[in-house]
Amino acid sequence: MVIWCLSGMAARLKVRNFNRSRNASIFDLDENMKSVNEACPAVATIRSIATESKFLVVRHLFQGPKRFNELLRSSGINSKTLSATLKSLEHEGVVIRKVISTRPFIVQYSLSPSGFALGPVLEAMGEWGRKWLPQSHWKPE
Repeated sequence: MVIWCLSGMAARLKVRNFNRSRNASIFDLDENMKSVNEACPAVATIRSIATESKFLVVRHLFQGPKRFNELLRSSGINSKTLSATLKSLEHEGVVIRKVISTRPFIVQYSLSPSGFALGPVLEAMGEWGRKWLPQSHWKPE
């Protein structure tokens, strides 16, 4: 039995019949997990990086390392949200925070190797959006 892990209904089902290996498909689920949410790497990925502000920050960091004020100007995210977003992405291991100078205090943010690995994922999502979403769903920054 295969249960699609991103289905809302499947999230309420108990998982049965699969032993999960590192190379298994996201559609194959671990029978020892209590629910689909616990067994699905796609759901875990979405939980860790899927907010509009996180995607914007990661996208801007693909252009290269940036300081806080550069991200603030280029992303259009307010200061408080940007600060929380960067802390969360750093905690998730997606972003690296490097103190450049203490006087004046200068911090630079860049993508970690796992952050760079998100490139194909974000490209695939963009392609899906271009193909399946009407342009009225695309928000200008």
